Amino acid sequence: MLALVATFIGFSAFKFAERFAAPDDGWYEVTPSPTDPENPALQSIGNLIPAPPAEDSTSCAQFDNEGHNCAIELSFDRSDPNNQPEKPATVQEAESDMLVSILGEARQPEEEN
Repeated sequence: MLALVATFIGFSAFKFAERFAAPDDGWYEVTPSPTDPENPALQSIGNLIPAPPAEDSTSCAQFDNEGHNCAIELSFDRSDPNNQPEKPATVQEAESDMLVSILGEARQPEEEN
């Protein structure tokens, strides 16, 4: 029984520490608002994803596409152990957070009307 309690406490402490760990640098999925897709306050930042291709005229790419934002590359300043960054919820939060740097963005192809 004691081993079970110790295991539970150890696992809980690990999950607690993990929850407050700084996010990883890299590319994050961006989901724009269907009603106002160019508004950074309404562009939700999702999960860490592989880097989008440099060029792709059919999907999310880092260069040449003129459509809606689909991914953002973030870097987090972890230099102060007492002031660790959190993953921003929106692109606007990323733009205004001194602990977050936006290194790049990727866009969808422009929609044809």
